[in-house]
Parts: sequence; C-alpha cells; structure tokens
Amino acid sequence: MSGAVQIGCGVTTKAIRGRPYLYFWHYEERGGRRVQAFRYLGAARSEAARQKLTEALDAYLERVTAEVRRKRAEVLARALPE
Repeated sequence: MSGAVQIGCGVTTKAIRGRPYLYFWHYEERGGRRVQAFRYLGAARSEAARQKLTEALDAYLERVTAEVRRKRAEVLARALPE
C-alpha cells in the first residue's frame, strides 16, 4: 500500500420490481481506480440479510483496521529509522 488509506462503506436499499433489497457497499481498488463495490445481502426485511450485513461490516472493518496498522508501521519506519 503506497497511498493514503481511504475508508468508506455503507448500506443501501434498492427497489427491484417494487420490493426492497439490501446491499452492502464499500470502496475498493480496481485497475488503479477506486470504485464503489456492492454486495447483495437479500430482502430488506429478512433477518438473514441483516445478519449478512453485520458480518460484511465486521469483515470490512477488520480489513481496514489491518490496513491502517500496516500504514502506521510504514510511516513510523520511515520517520524513525533504527
């Protein structure tokens, strides 16, 4: 990772044929560009979709936390060489 850490995620509801469906979104790198990626979770009123949202959010936050820790270590290594 060479650039700045950019964090962004959320949840949205999309109506398809008049029925609401839940999607988790986050930003990711594709071909050198940041794009918004969507993950289908299920019917908006579904308990299973709500559980998938919790899992997707937790997984995303774990990845971002690890990325921030790596970036911190890189910055400290450059600023405070041994």
